[in-house]
Amino acid sequence: MNLTKCSNGHFYDSDTYASCPHCGGGGTENVTIPFSSPAGGTQDIGATMPLTPPVTPDPPITNDYDNLDFGLDDDAKTISIYQNAKVDTVVMAPTVGWLVCTKGKFYGQDFRLKSGRNFIGRGAGMDVMLAGENTVSRERHATIIHEPRQNIFIAQPGESRELFYVNGNVVLSPVQLKKNDILQIGEVCLMLIPCCDDVFNWDKEEDN
Repeated sequence: MNLTKCSNGHFYDSDTYASCPHCGGGGTENVTIPFSSPAGGTQDIGATMPLTPPVTPDPPITNDYDNLDFGLDDDAKTISIYQNAKVDTVVMAPTVGWLVCTKGKFYGQDFRLKSGRNFIGRGAGMDVMLAGENTVSRERHATIIHEPRQNIFIAQPGESRELFYVNGNVVLSPVQLKKNDILQIGEVCLMLIPCCDDVFNWDKEEDN
């Protein structure tokens, strides 16, 4: 017992009461409970909680690459090829020419042309993609064809309702192109720069 006198002259056991019980400050909620029992043992205050939550281990890494699905389909897109008629070999399509932007959003940039049909539009699937140019139709505004047997370039209307022009003339039917011809598609002007012509083509190169 620890006998204590309050300011009003009352005596009380401060080991049992936090304040004088005679002055109205008593109550079980103010009782101080010692951490050590009278016998010197440690009082059980409940289970100890860990400071950090348990960590769930990551799943094991698999090396089974053959069964992984990347969402790709071998038949999803046709890859253009260039056929060598003499030796009957097939290789990835080489560049047969370029369209170089001389006016508009893509000024100074070039776009590669392959043998066969080259579709022009602003959509992601176009061969000549004029992305973000709203004056150009999304799909197939115009088509540029390289015909490998005659080694010529042809411009023809695409599937869009919008028109395009070659050297200022509207294209309503196929038009054969020559070097430095200007195609106007929307607000973009593109100049044809052939790689294959009367002097060079990929078939002749294979013969050498």
